[in-house]
Amino acid sequence: ADAPTRNFQRAESEAYKPLETFRFTVADNPGLISEASDNVGLGHSFLRSIERSPALVYVVDLSGPAPWDELRVLKEELEKYKPGMSGQARMVIANKADLLGAGGTEEAVAEAKAKLHRLEEFVKTEMVEEQMARPLDVVPISAKFNMNLRKAVELMKRYVEEAKVEDVD
Repeated sequence: ADAPTRNFQRAESEAYKPLETFRFTVADNPGLISEASDNVGLGHSFLRSIERSPALVYVVDLSGPAPWDELRVLKEELEKYKPGMSGQARMVIANKADLLGAGGTEEAVAEAKAKLHRLEEFVKTEMVEEQMARPLDVVPISAKFNMNLRKAVELMKRYVEEAKVEDVD
Protein backbone atom coordinates (compact mmCIF):
# COMPACT_ATOMS: atom_id res chain seq x y z
CA ALA A 1 0.00 0.00 0.00
CA ASP A 2 2.94 2.31 0.54
CA ALA A 3 4.65 1.73 -2.80
CA PRO A 4 4.60 4.93 -4.85
CA THR A 5 2.60 4.85 -8.07
CA ARG A 6 3.50 6.68 -11.27
CA ASN A 7 1.28 9.57 -10.19
CA PHE A 8 2.44 9.70 -6.60
CA GLN A 9 6.16 10.15 -6.12
CA ARG A 10 7.77 10.41 -2.69
CA ALA A 11 10.02 13.30 -1.79
CA GLU A 12 13.75 12.65 -2.19
CA SER A 13 14.23 12.68 1.59
CA GLU A 14 11.41 10.19 2.17
CA ALA A 15 12.94 6.72 1.92
CA TYR A 16 10.76 3.74 1.06
CA LYS A 17 11.61 0.99 3.54
CA PRO A 18 8.99 -1.73 3.51
CA LEU A 19 8.79 -3.95 6.56
CA GLU A 20 6.79 -7.09 5.99
CA THR A 21 4.73 -8.10 9.00
CA PHE A 22 1.95 -10.06 7.33
CA ARG A 23 1.50 -11.70 3.95
CA PHE A 24 -1.62 -12.54 1.98
CA THR A 25 -2.50 -12.98 -1.66
CA VAL A 26 -4.84 -10.71 -3.58
CA ALA A 27 -6.45 -12.17 -6.69
CA ASP A 28 -8.08 -9.83 -9.19
CA ASN A 29 -10.98 -11.38 -11.09
CA PRO A 30 -11.99 -8.83 -13.73
CA GLY A 31 -13.82 -11.43 -15.80
CA LEU A 32 -16.79 -11.64 -13.48
CA ILE A 33 -19.50 -10.31 -15.78
CA SER A 34 -23.23 -10.65 -16.09
CA GLU A 35 -24.10 -14.32 -16.80
CA ALA A 36 -20.71 -15.58 -15.56
CA SER A 37 -22.63 -18.10 -13.46
CA ASP A 38 -23.94 -19.52 -16.76
CA ASN A 39 -20.29 -19.92 -17.86
CA VAL A 40 -20.35 -16.86 -20.13
CA GLY A 41 -16.91 -15.36 -20.72
CA LEU A 42 -14.40 -16.87 -18.32
CA GLY A 43 -17.36 -17.64 -16.02
CA HIS A 44 -16.80 -20.84 -14.09
CA SER A 45 -13.00 -20.70 -14.18
CA PHE A 46 -13.08 -17.32 -12.41
CA LEU A 47 -15.82 -18.36 -10.04
CA ARG A 48 -13.98 -21.57 -9.05
CA SER A 49 -10.91 -19.53 -8.11
CA ILE A 50 -13.05 -17.18 -6.02
CA GLU A 51 -14.54 -20.12 -4.09
CA ARG A 52 -11.21 -20.71 -2.33
CA SER A 53 -10.94 -17.12 -1.10
CA PRO A 54 -11.45 -16.65 2.63
CA ALA A 55 -12.62 -13.06 2.12
CA LEU A 56 -13.97 -11.24 -0.91
CA VAL A 57 -13.76 -7.57 -1.79
CA TYR A 58 -15.96 -6.02 -4.44
CA VAL A 59 -14.39 -3.25 -6.53
CA VAL A 60 -16.64 -0.82 -8.38
CA ASP A 61 -15.92 2.22 -10.50
CA LEU A 62 -17.19 5.41 -8.88
CA SER A 63 -16.97 7.23 -12.23
CA GLY A 64 -19.56 4.91 -13.78
CA PRO A 65 -23.21 5.91 -14.03
CA ALA A 66 -24.45 3.49 -11.34
CA PRO A 67 -21.76 1.66 -9.32
CA TRP A 68 -24.51 0.07 -7.18
CA ASP A 69 -25.77 -1.74 -10.30
CA GLU A 70 -22.26 -3.18 -10.86
CA LEU A 71 -22.32 -4.37 -7.27
CA ARG A 72 -25.75 -5.95 -7.68
CA VAL A 73 -24.54 -7.93 -10.73
CA LEU A 74 -21.43 -9.14 -8.90
CA LYS A 75 -23.44 -10.33 -5.91
CA GLU A 76 -26.09 -12.01 -8.08
CA GLU A 77 -23.49 -13.90 -10.12
CA LEU A 78 -21.80 -15.21 -6.98
CA GLU A 79 -25.16 -16.32 -5.57
CA LYS A 80 -26.28 -18.00 -8.81
CA TYR A 81 -23.00 -19.90 -9.01
CA LYS A 82 -22.99 -21.00 -5.36
CA PRO A 83 -25.69 -19.87 -2.92
CA GLY A 84 -24.17 -18.22 0.14
CA MET A 85 -20.92 -17.35 -1.63
CA SER A 86 -21.59 -13.60 -1.46
CA GLY A 87 -21.48 -13.99 2.32
CA GLN A 88 -17.68 -14.18 2.00
CA ALA A 89 -17.65 -10.52 0.98
CA ARG A 90 -16.23 -8.10 3.52
CA MET A 91 -15.71 -4.79 1.72
CA VAL A 92 -16.70 -2.65 -1.24
CA ILE A 93 -13.93 -0.55 -2.75
CA ALA A 94 -15.15 2.47 -4.70
CA ASN A 95 -12.26 3.24 -7.05
CA LYS A 96 -11.65 6.63 -8.68
CA ALA A 97 -12.42 8.48 -5.45
CA ASP A 98 -10.14 11.25 -6.69
CA LEU A 99 -13.37 12.48 -8.29
CA LEU A 100 -14.47 13.47 -4.77
CA GLY A 101 -11.60 15.95 -4.44
CA ALA A 102 -11.09 19.52 -5.39
CA GLY A 103 -9.58 18.67 -8.80
CA GLY A 104 -12.92 18.83 -10.59
CA THR A 105 -15.74 21.30 -10.93
CA GLU A 106 -18.11 21.83 -8.02
CA GLU A 107 -20.82 20.03 -9.95
CA ALA A 108 -18.60 16.99 -10.67
CA VAL A 109 -17.47 16.76 -7.05
CA ALA A 110 -21.07 17.02 -5.82
CA GLU A 111 -22.13 14.28 -8.26
CA ALA A 112 -19.31 11.98 -7.12
CA LYS A 113 -20.18 12.56 -3.45
CA ALA A 114 -23.84 11.82 -4.17
CA LYS A 115 -22.87 8.57 -5.93
CA LEU A 116 -20.70 7.52 -3.00
CA HIS A 117 -23.53 8.26 -0.57
CA ARG A 118 -26.01 6.28 -2.68
CA LEU A 119 -23.53 3.40 -2.93
CA GLU A 120 -23.12 3.38 0.87
CA GLU A 121 -26.90 3.33 1.33
CA PHE A 122 -27.24 0.53 -1.22
CA VAL A 123 -24.65 -1.52 0.66
CA LYS A 124 -26.45 -0.98 3.99
CA THR A 125 -29.85 -1.98 2.62
CA GLU A 126 -29.24 -4.40 -0.27
CA MET A 127 -25.93 -6.12 0.50
CA VAL A 128 -26.97 -7.69 3.78
CA GLU A 129 -26.81 -11.48 4.06
CA GLU A 130 -27.76 -13.67 7.00
CA GLN A 131 -24.38 -15.43 6.90
CA MET A 132 -22.45 -12.14 7.13
CA ALA A 133 -20.91 -11.39 10.49
CA ARG A 134 -21.22 -7.63 9.92
CA PRO A 135 -22.16 -5.11 7.23
CA LEU A 136 -19.72 -4.55 4.38
CA ASP A 137 -17.18 -1.77 4.78
CA VAL A 138 -17.24 0.81 1.97
CA VAL A 139 -13.87 2.36 1.23
CA PRO A 140 -13.41 5.03 -1.43
CA ILE A 141 -9.92 4.85 -2.95
CA SER A 142 -7.97 6.32 -5.82
CA ALA A 143 -5.52 3.81 -7.23
CA LYS A 144 -4.25 6.55 -9.54
CA PHE A 145 -3.22 8.82 -6.66
CA ASN A 146 -2.60 6.19 -3.95
CA MET A 147 -5.49 7.52 -1.84
CA ASN A 148 -6.84 5.38 1.00
CA LEU A 149 -4.93 2.29 -0.12
CA ARG A 150 -3.36 1.81 3.29
CA LYS A 151 -6.83 1.65 4.89
CA ALA A 152 -8.03 -0.87 2.29
CA VAL A 153 -4.99 -3.09 2.80
CA GLU A 154 -5.25 -2.91 6.59
CA LEU A 155 -8.90 -3.94 6.39
CA MET A 156 -8.05 -6.81 4.04
CA LYS A 157 -5.38 -7.97 6.48
CA ARG A 158 -7.97 -7.96 9.27
CA TYR A 159 -10.41 -9.99 7.14
CA VAL A 160 -7.75 -12.61 6.40
CA GLU A 161 -6.82 -12.83 10.09
CA GLU A 162 -10.48 -13.24 11.05
CA ALA A 163 -10.97 -15.94 8.40
CA LYS A 164 -7.98 -17.86 9.77
CA VAL A 165 -9.48 -17.75 13.28
CA GLU A 166 -12.86 -18.90 11.92
CA ASP A 167 -11.18 -21.84 10.15
CA VAL A 168 -9.60 -22.94 13.44
CA ASP A 169 -12.94 -22.84 15.30
